[in-house]
Amino acid sequence: MTLAISGLHDTRLGALIRDIGEGNKILRRSAIAMGVGLAACLMLMTFDHRLFNGVDVWDKPAKFFLSLIVHMATVSWALMRIPEGARQTKGINRAIWVMTVCAWGELLYILYRASRGEASHFNGSSTFASVAYTLMGYGALSITVSTAFVGWRVWQNRSLGLWTEAAGLGLLLGMLLGTLTGIFIGAQTSHWVGGELSDAHGVGFFGWSTTGGDLRVAHFMGFHAAQIIPFAALSSSRAIVYGMALLCIVVTAGTFALAVFGLPLFAV
Repeated sequence: MTLAISGLHDTRLGALIRDIGEGNKILRRSAIAMGVGLAACLMLMTFDHRLFNGVDVWDKPAKFFLSLIVHMATVSWALMRIPEGARQTKGINRAIWVMTVCAWGELLYILYRASRGEASHFNGSSTFASVAYTLMGYGALSITVSTAFVGWRVWQNRSLGLWTEAAGLGLLLGMLLGTLTGIFIGAQTSHWVGGELSDAHGVGFFGWSTTGGDLRVAHFMGFHAAQIIPFAALSSSRAIVYGMALLCIVVTAGTFALAVFGLPLFAV
């Protein structure tokens, strides 16, 4: 598929949009469908004013839609860094299907709970809720493992250039850090450590706690190394790319330590 982007053909933004669209059609279609889901959540917020933990019930699914749109777009873009033959293998295709099916499974369950004004995470109110939460954990792990596999295949082609190397490194490190922090969060009874247990008193868009520790900060920082590290390749410096990778590790570890000790990233 060739995307016609009027006025953007020769710009980095135009190339980015084109590569996201052409990297993988399953990821492209999923990202578009998730965009529709995001728009629907934002629309629901305008007239459904029910709250959960002080936040609109549609806030969480909207954020998950946005996060997974970025994730799908990143993986699709990364696949364009390697030859077509390398990205059309059975292994890559299976990984994409696993990633996509699990992502939609997570989203649909989160939407279901949001529609009822209930928690999707840390919900052990019934046998169904407990089993569903466990399945969500396995689903999230499947997403990160399948993504890391794609990252590894991209990394194997790093001789093609710095962008390919940064794309593979970003996916590998982002999924490693995201998985480690995610597993720890999943084993807890809450993502909060002390402070006021309400998302409504958090940092702006993110809702991170300003009164106690919040394990979501480290998870966010680690997971999004997948985007941060390739961005560093704009410098055309391999040293800067690897320096950014090291910084992602340090920031993830630092924010994790803050959360574990019950300290907020931004105190109010």
